[in-house]
Amino acid sequence: MKHEAWSRDLAAIGVELRTDQLEALAAYVEALERVAVPRGMVAPSDAGRLWDRHVLDSLRAVPELLAKGSGADIGSGAGLPGIPLAVALPEARWALIERRRNRAAFLEAVVDDVALGNVEVIVGRAADVADRFDACVARAFSSPSKTWEAAQPLLRSGGVLVYWAGERFNRAPLDEMGISVRLSTRADLARTGPLVIMGRQ
Repeated sequence: MKHEAWSRDLAAIGVELRTDQLEALAAYVEALERVAVPRGMVAPSDAGRLWDRHVLDSLRAVPELLAKGSGADIGSGAGLPGIPLAVALPEARWALIERRRNRAAFLEAVVDDVALGNVEVIVGRAADVADRFDACVARAFSSPSKTWEAAQPLLRSGGVLVYWAGERFNRAPLDEMGISVRLSTRADLARTGPLVIMGRQ
Protein backbone atom coordinates (compact mmCIF):
# COMPACT_ATOMS: atom_id res chain seq x y z
CA MET A 1 0.00 0.00 0.00
CA LYS A 2 2.83 2.39 0.83
CA HIS A 3 4.40 1.85 -2.59
CA GLU A 4 1.06 2.51 -4.29
CA ALA A 5 0.68 5.79 -2.41
CA TRP A 6 4.24 6.77 -3.20
CA SER A 7 3.72 5.98 -6.88
CA ARG A 8 0.71 8.28 -6.94
CA ASP A 9 2.73 11.03 -5.30
CA LEU A 10 5.50 10.56 -7.87
CA ALA A 11 3.08 10.61 -10.79
CA ALA A 12 1.93 14.04 -9.64
CA ILE A 13 5.46 15.41 -10.16
CA GLY A 14 6.09 13.57 -13.43
CA VAL A 15 8.25 10.73 -12.06
CA GLU A 16 7.76 6.98 -12.46
CA LEU A 17 9.87 4.44 -10.57
CA ARG A 18 10.14 0.66 -10.59
CA THR A 19 9.31 -1.47 -7.55
CA ASP A 20 12.99 -2.06 -6.78
CA GLN A 21 13.60 1.69 -6.81
CA LEU A 22 10.70 2.26 -4.43
CA GLU A 23 12.13 -0.43 -2.16
CA ALA A 24 15.50 1.33 -2.21
CA LEU A 25 13.83 4.58 -1.22
CA ALA A 26 11.97 2.78 1.58
CA ALA A 27 15.32 1.47 2.89
CA TYR A 28 16.70 4.99 2.76
CA VAL A 29 13.72 6.42 4.65
CA GLU A 30 14.26 3.74 7.29
CA ALA A 31 17.92 4.77 7.60
CA LEU A 32 16.88 8.39 8.00
CA GLU A 33 14.46 7.40 10.76
CA ARG A 34 16.93 5.11 12.52
CA VAL A 35 20.13 7.17 12.23
CA ALA A 36 19.78 10.62 10.66
CA VAL A 37 16.95 11.94 12.82
CA PRO A 38 18.41 10.82 16.19
CA ARG A 39 21.81 12.28 15.23
CA GLY A 40 20.35 15.64 14.25
CA MET A 41 21.00 15.35 10.51
CA VAL A 42 17.26 15.81 9.91
CA ALA A 43 15.02 17.85 12.20
CA PRO A 44 13.14 15.71 14.75
CA SER A 45 9.95 17.54 13.79
CA ASP A 46 10.26 15.98 10.31
CA ALA A 47 10.47 12.39 11.58
CA GLY A 48 6.88 11.60 10.62
CA ARG A 49 7.03 13.20 7.19
CA LEU A 50 10.36 12.11 5.74
CA TRP A 51 8.80 10.89 2.51
CA ASP A 52 6.89 13.99 1.46
CA ARG A 53 8.99 16.67 3.17
CA HIS A 54 12.35 15.35 2.05
CA VAL A 55 12.44 12.39 -0.34
CA LEU A 56 9.54 13.34 -2.61
CA ASP A 57 10.64 16.97 -2.52
CA SER A 58 14.12 15.89 -3.65
CA LEU A 59 12.66 13.93 -6.55
CA ARG A 60 11.06 17.05 -8.02
CA ALA A 61 14.37 17.57 -9.82
CA VAL A 62 14.29 14.30 -11.80
CA PRO A 63 12.66 15.84 -14.90
CA GLU A 64 15.33 18.58 -14.92
CA LEU A 65 18.32 16.20 -15.01
CA LEU A 66 20.00 14.04 -17.65
CA ALA A 67 19.16 10.36 -17.28
CA LYS A 68 22.73 9.36 -18.16
CA GLY A 69 24.60 12.47 -17.06
CA SER A 70 26.64 13.26 -13.97
CA GLY A 71 25.62 15.17 -10.89
CA ALA A 72 27.08 16.47 -7.65
CA ASP A 73 25.12 17.06 -4.47
CA ILE A 74 27.02 19.85 -2.71
CA GLY A 75 26.70 19.87 1.05
CA SER A 76 24.87 16.55 0.87
CA GLY A 77 24.25 16.24 4.62
CA ALA A 78 21.96 13.25 5.11
CA GLY A 79 21.90 12.63 1.36
CA LEU A 80 19.13 14.99 0.34
CA PRO A 81 18.60 15.40 -2.55
CA GLY A 82 21.47 13.26 -3.87
CA ILE A 83 20.47 9.79 -2.71
CA PRO A 84 16.85 9.93 -3.92
CA LEU A 85 18.08 11.29 -7.26
CA ALA A 86 20.70 8.54 -7.56
CA VAL A 87 17.99 5.93 -6.95
CA ALA A 88 15.69 7.52 -9.53
CA LEU A 89 18.45 8.00 -12.13
CA PRO A 90 20.53 4.81 -11.90
CA GLU A 91 22.40 5.41 -15.17
CA ALA A 92 23.68 8.79 -14.01
CA ARG A 93 26.90 9.14 -12.02
CA TRP A 94 26.54 10.93 -8.68
CA ALA A 95 28.98 12.48 -6.22
CA LEU A 96 27.78 13.31 -2.71
CA ILE A 97 30.06 16.06 -1.38
CA GLU A 98 30.01 16.44 2.39
CA ARG A 99 32.74 17.99 4.54
CA ARG A 100 31.54 16.62 7.90
CA ARG A 101 33.05 13.20 8.51
CA ASN A 102 30.14 11.83 10.59
CA ARG A 103 27.62 12.71 7.91
CA ALA A 104 29.84 11.34 5.17
CA ALA A 105 30.07 8.07 7.14
CA PHE A 106 26.26 7.91 7.17
CA LEU A 107 26.18 8.49 3.41
CA GLU A 108 28.75 5.75 2.83
CA ALA A 109 26.68 3.32 4.93
CA VAL A 110 23.51 4.13 2.99
CA VAL A 111 25.30 3.75 -0.36
CA ASP A 112 26.46 0.28 0.74
CA ASP A 113 23.13 -0.77 2.28
CA VAL A 114 21.07 0.33 -0.72
CA ALA A 115 23.72 -0.93 -3.19
CA LEU A 116 24.02 2.34 -5.10
CA GLY A 117 26.80 1.54 -7.55
CA ASN A 118 26.43 4.92 -9.26
CA VAL A 119 27.36 6.97 -6.19
CA GLU A 120 30.68 8.20 -4.78
CA VAL A 121 30.90 9.94 -1.41
CA ILE A 122 33.50 12.70 -1.33
CA VAL A 123 34.59 13.92 2.10
CA GLY A 124 35.54 17.56 1.74
CA ARG A 125 34.40 20.91 0.41
CA ALA A 126 33.05 21.58 -3.05
CA ALA A 127 36.02 23.88 -3.66
CA ASP A 128 38.40 20.94 -3.28
CA VAL A 129 36.72 18.72 -5.90
CA ALA A 130 38.49 18.52 -9.26
CA ASP A 131 35.78 16.68 -11.22
CA ARG A 132 33.30 18.48 -13.47
CA PHE A 133 29.61 17.59 -13.71
CA ASP A 134 26.60 18.08 -15.95
CA ALA A 135 24.62 19.30 -12.96
CA CYS A 136 24.98 20.29 -9.34
CA VAL A 137 22.07 20.04 -6.93
CA ALA A 138 21.72 21.88 -3.64
CA ARG A 139 19.01 21.78 -1.02
CA ALA A 140 19.35 23.77 2.22
CA PHE A 141 22.96 24.62 1.36
CA SER A 142 23.19 28.42 1.41
CA SER A 143 21.70 31.48 -0.29
CA PRO A 144 21.10 31.23 -4.05
CA SER A 145 24.08 33.47 -4.89
CA LYS A 146 26.50 31.70 -2.52
CA THR A 147 25.32 28.31 -3.75
CA TRP A 148 26.00 29.36 -7.34
CA GLU A 149 29.48 30.52 -6.37
CA ALA A 150 30.17 27.09 -4.85
CA ALA A 151 28.67 25.12 -7.73
CA GLN A 152 29.86 27.10 -10.74
CA PRO A 153 33.47 25.80 -10.74
CA LEU A 154 32.16 22.21 -10.69
CA LEU A 155 30.01 22.58 -13.80
CA ARG A 156 30.97 21.49 -17.28
CA SER A 157 30.21 23.81 -20.19
CA GLY A 158 26.44 23.97 -20.42
CA GLY A 159 26.02 22.54 -16.93
CA VAL A 160 23.32 23.71 -14.55
CA LEU A 161 22.71 24.14 -10.85
CA VAL A 162 19.33 22.95 -9.57
CA TYR A 163 18.56 24.84 -6.38
CA TRP A 164 15.64 24.25 -4.01
CA ALA A 165 14.36 27.74 -3.23
CA GLY A 166 12.00 28.84 -0.50
CA GLU A 167 8.64 30.44 -1.01
CA ARG A 168 10.21 33.91 -0.72
CA PHE A 169 12.79 33.35 -3.46
CA ASN A 170 14.00 36.61 -5.01
CA ARG A 171 15.81 36.27 -8.34
CA ALA A 172 17.06 39.87 -8.49
CA PRO A 173 20.51 39.18 -6.96
CA LEU A 174 21.07 36.37 -9.47
CA ASP A 175 20.06 38.59 -12.38
CA GLU A 176 22.50 41.23 -11.14
CA MET A 177 25.28 38.60 -11.13
CA GLY A 178 24.58 37.80 -14.79
CA ILE A 179 23.39 34.26 -14.08
CA SER A 180 20.92 32.59 -16.43
CA VAL A 181 17.87 31.75 -14.29
CA ARG A 182 14.89 29.57 -15.06
CA LEU A 183 12.18 28.46 -12.66
CA SER A 184 10.94 24.91 -13.00
CA THR A 185 7.56 24.78 -14.68
CA ARG A 186 6.98 21.21 -13.48
CA ALA A 187 4.29 20.53 -10.92
CA ASP A 188 5.64 21.39 -7.48
CA LEU A 189 4.54 20.22 -4.09
CA ALA A 190 2.23 22.42 -2.11
CA ARG A 191 3.98 24.51 0.57
CA THR A 192 7.29 24.58 -1.29
CA GLY A 193 9.16 27.16 -3.31
CA PRO A 194 10.30 26.67 -6.90
CA LEU A 195 13.22 24.75 -8.24
CA VAL A 196 15.63 27.33 -9.62
CA ILE A 197 17.79 26.19 -12.55
CA MET A 198 20.91 28.35 -12.91
CA GLY A 199 23.56 28.38 -15.60
CA ARG A 200 26.21 30.54 -17.17
CA GLN A 201 24.94 33.07 -19.68
